[in-house]
Amino acid sequence: MNVGLTARESEAYLALLELQESLVAGVADITKENRTHLYDTLSSLINKGLASCVIKSGKKYFRASNPEKIIDLLREKENLVKESLPELKELYKPKSKMPVIEVYGEKEGVKTVLQDILKENKEWFCLGSTGKSEELVPFFLGHFHKQRIKQKLSLKVIYNDDKFGRKRGEEVSKQKYSQVRYMQKTSPTTTYVYGEKVIIIHWEKDKLFAIMIQDKEIAESYICYFNLMWKLAKK
Repeated sequence: MNVGLTARESEAYLALLELQESLVAGVADITKENRTHLYDTLSSLINKGLASCVIKSGKKYFRASNPEKIIDLLREKENLVKESLPELKELYKPKSKMPVIEVYGEKEGVKTVLQDILKENKEWFCLGSTGKSEELVPFFLGHFHKQRIKQKLSLKVIYNDDKFGRKRGEEVSKQKYSQVRYMQKTSPTTTYVYGEKVIIIHWEKDKLFAIMIQDKEIAESYICYFNLMWKLAKK
C-alpha cells in the first residue's frame, strides 16, 4: 500500500483492518513483527490518525481508522508540497545563461514532454512530424489531444509527405485549433517548439527519446525557421 506509509506501518494498518480490534499480540501474529517494534509502529499510526486504542480490563486494544483518513493524509502532504513549490521552483531556475538541456528516454520520457506542452499552454509548432507517435503512445496521445483542444491550445504541424505523415495529418487536421501542412521528408526526427523550449524527438520503437533545450533565443530562432518552412510547405 504505497500511500506514504512505511512498509511496517502499511502491514500493521492492513492487519488492524482485518482484525477490526485487537491486542498487539494479534497484530504481531499477522505482521510477524517484534512486539517491541510493533508498539512503535502502532504509535506512529495513532499519531498519523490512522489508528486508535482503548483500554479494556487493563489491556490496550487497537483499531484501524476509516481508510478515508488516508486521503486526508495525502491531501495534507500535497498541501505541504504546494506551499513549498515557489521556493523549489526558484531553486530549479537555471543559475547561468547557458541553455538547459535535458534528455528523456522511452515512452514515459516522451509522455513527460507532452505533459509539459499542456502545462506551458503556449502555441505549439511541430516540424518534420513522422506520424508515428500514434503507433508508439496511442492511448496517451488521444487523451493529450482532448486536453489540448479543451485548453484551446493551437497547433501548427508540418508532417513528412509520406504515407505515415499523410495518414496522421488527415486525422489531426480534423481536430480543432490545428493547422496541417506537408513537406518532403528531410529528417527521421521531429522538432517541437513552444514557449522557450525546443524538443527534438526520435520516433523509433527501439530508440525512442526526446531532447529538450530550454533557451529563449534558440526557441525564437526555431520559430523563425518554422515560419519559413510553413510558407514552403504544401497544404
